[in-house]
Amino acid sequence: MKISVIGQGYVGLPLSLAISKKYNVIGYDINLTKIRYLKKKKDPNNEISKSNFINKKIKFSNNIEDLSNSNYFIIAVPTPVDVNNKPDLYNLKSAIKSVGKFVKNNSTIIIESTVYPGFTDEVCKPMIEKISNLKCIKEDEKKGTKGFYLGFCPERVNPGDKKHTIDKITKVISGSCKIAIKKIKKIYKVVNGKNIYVADNIKVAESAKIIENTQRDLNIALINELSKIFNLMNIDTNAVLKTANTKWNFLDFKPGLVGGHCIGVDPYYLTYKSKKLGYKPDLILSGRKMNDGIPEYLSQKIKKIAKLKKIKSSNIKCLIIGVSFKENVSDIRNSKAIELVKLLKKKYIVDLYDPIINEIKVENCLVYKKLSDLKNYYYNCIIISVPHKTLINDLKKIIKIKSKKIKIIIDIKSVLDKKISDFRL
Repeated sequence: MKISVIGQGYVGLPLSLAISKKYNVIGYDINLTKIRYLKKKKDPNNEISKSNFINKKIKFSNNIEDLSNSNYFIIAVPTPVDVNNKPDLYNLKSAIKSVGKFVKNNSTIIIESTVYPGFTDEVCKPMIEKISNLKCIKEDEKKGTKGFYLGFCPERVNPGDKKHTIDKITKVISGSCKIAIKKIKKIYKVVNGKNIYVADNIKVAESAKIIENTQRDLNIALINELSKIFNLMNIDTNAVLKTANTKWNFLDFKPGLVGGHCIGVDPYYLTYKSKKLGYKPDLILSGRKMNDGIPEYLSQKIKKIAKLKKIKSSNIKCLIIGVSFKENVSDIRNSKAIELVKLLKKKYIVDLYDPIINEIKVENCLVYKKLSDLKNYYYNCIIISVPHKTLINDLKKIIKIKSKKIKIIIDIKSVLDKKISDFRL
């Protein structure tokens, strides 16, 4: 058995390493720089330690021909949205085209990338059939029918989360027929043991993946809207949530910036398909509009506070602390903190402080990596945007160092005492 995992990011890399405990794996990615890192046992995303690369049956490659002898193909490439928030499936379709020419009789293709319900059967299957000249084997096929097996097994990777790692979650699988499910289960047993749930069919598995993040997005949107209302009433949102959480069935969500590759993206896949079928999902789109609008809301709030304190825009110099898409990860893609940076730099001088991300400049703003680098710089507006765990002590030191100069403190995630900050969600 030889398995190829296409895409070595947040999903593909831990999956490749987990499977390679037992089976031979080709960890493929088109990014040569990433492959060079992986060959040195280094994860560019800093999610996986070097020790996890040791004693594994794995070969990392960006040579597509290395996939030729595989009989299992797991596709775990990014599926983002475009500038109009429509599904961007270029990476997935490209991966399918690449894999298709290596598909042989009895090959198994598994999609882990997020898609809208129906995509695997409606798009992936016919593409593979056309390229491979083989049929997808379904339940009613005759015994001995030549063809390939197809499955959709949605990823449930949460970057920065060291508790719900890939081997500790329940893995959802689905397949084109019972044999496909049996073959797929054999692979994931190496990773998840008995924690495997077989969905009724591929569309159910696709739908489950989509609503997991859509539900979370809507809940956060609700709390963000409540935060806006409570702010108008001069009520501390965190105090309200803390009180409400004393009820046994209250859901514990917090206000904040919602970006990244899942929560801020998946609802658009569902709404895209829904609108294609003639139904406009107003509630889901409303939640997206609310969460996408938080950077602009914060920008206006800073402007209002500056006006109340009689500080001219030309005199404001901001330090934004944390700019990745979420706490404790280095990835800045689809970061709402960066959207806030874009808005603020139109009016103010903006610098950034984030020791975790790899970039030294973001949106032409300097990114400082050491606390000592900040001591000689003047900032009268501090915005705590993404408070990585490693930054908590730094925050207190920054406030102390610059306490006489700071006029505005925006604490988006409420990590400081509320008496210190001028505003928090």
